Amino acid sequence: MSRFDRVMALAVVAILAGIGLTLLLGDRVGVTVERAAPQGEARSTSSVTIQFSETMNRESVESRFGTEPAIEGDFSWSGRTLIFHPSGPLLPGEAVQVRLEAGAESQSGRQVLSATAFDFSVRKPEVAYLYPATGSPQNIWIARPGEPDSSRQLTFSPSGIFDFSVSPNGAQIAFSERNSETGTTDIKLFDLETGGLTQLTNCADATCTRPVWRPDGQTIAYERVDFNTALADQGVNSSPTRVWLLDLTAVPATTRPLMSDLQMVGHSPQWSDDGQTIAFYSTNLGAIVVYNLETGQVINVPSGGGTSGALSPDGTKLAYPDIVVNEATGVNSILRLADLVNSTDVSLTEPGAQVDDGRALWRPDGQMLAVARRDQSVLRGYQVVEMNPATGEVQQVTTDPRYSNMFFWWDPTGTELVLQRFPELDENMQPNMDGRPEIWTINVNTGEMTLIAEDGMLPRWVP
Repeated sequence: MSRFDRVMALAVVAILAGIGLTLLLGDRVGVTVERAAPQGEARSTSSVTIQFSETMNRESVESRFGTEPAIEGDFSWSGRTLIFHPSGPLLPGEAVQVRLEAGAESQSGRQVLSATAFDFSVRKPEVAYLYPATGSPQNIWIARPGEPDSSRQLTFSPSGIFDFSVSPNGAQIAFSERNSETGTTDIKLFDLETGGLTQLTNCADATCTRPVWRPDGQTIAYERVDFNTALADQGVNSSPTRVWLLDLTAVPATTRPLMSDLQMVGHSPQWSDDGQTIAFYSTNLGAIVVYNLETGQVINVPSGGGTSGALSPDGTKLAYPDIVVNEATGVNSILRLADLVNSTDVSLTEPGAQVDDGRALWRPDGQMLAVARRDQSVLRGYQVVEMNPATGEVQQVTTDPRYSNMFFWWDPTGTELVLQRFPELDENMQPNMDGRPEIWTINVNTGEMTLIAEDGMLPRWVP
């Protein structure tokens, strides 16, 4: 044998010996967990993700997955990554351990040789709001309830923020920003994790405002008004408000009108929790339009209230204000409930009651409504009540007659509301000439209230 042949023979023997040793000892590494999240701190809306080094046998992984305390939820997969979606919000302050037992197999038959465990705690939601309400420019600030010195500024727009909306997972804020030079308004995206800023629309001759997130976080509905500047010399004015959609799955994001019929104008879009249904108020129909994007079904609910009301989380019911003439109090607003499945429509406000029911908002579980109610015989401003639409039972939430409460949102757990309140009266029950809007939270079970900010407006939870 030549020297080359001897070298090659030795190499083959070494390879065979390595294979034999591997077979004898078995796979000492196996499939590894490359990434697991969240760790340390999580949001109440967080999902749990585990990324593997190989494509896995999904059933073998899911059967070995568990949490302490036990959390109900559903699984989905993205390539080599397992995603566990809790069926409800995680409880603020709760400590959670996630554990994956050994033995899960990849599609090639290799196993996860050792158990994996990691921990996280669920943080309390924060509150974002616009400040200053009585000055300019208004920017987005954020604060932690119960920590008076925690407020900090997020945006630094020289021209001011018009409005904003927090993404369902609490990681991003979509906002509309004015351009003082052109008079236009565009929607931009602020990343709370990185501080990154992205422009989503290019409304060169329009205002694009009031972004509303679809629950899956992949689409934003918003309002658009076109100036039609090029047609001004032909007597064409600005367009009425229409609802448009932003597709965030495309890079860059793409946009289109919600309805192909451009005669369908409207505003105040809102989504059902499954993202299949969207409702908005149609000014030309004088009705709330409920549109199922999957089936194309359109239901018109006549209303003189001028708002889109409150679509239930499952998209089957619509609570909405309507204008009526009351012999005792004159013209006032009552609250009605439309069953979109059974085609029924009933009044939730007791007939003849001397109350004015305005804004309504479903609790996240869809069982109760928070309602802004003005008692025309006693109170000056709007108070918040919690109403059971099935029984008509009403429980008072706010009681201070000095304040009027109109703009509010539920937290993910349905136990707290964040409120925009206005002190219409001073401590002597006289008109408050120096009043400024305030941001508060209130626990609907205990009545405990916490002041978040003075001179703030349009608060939103950041889960």
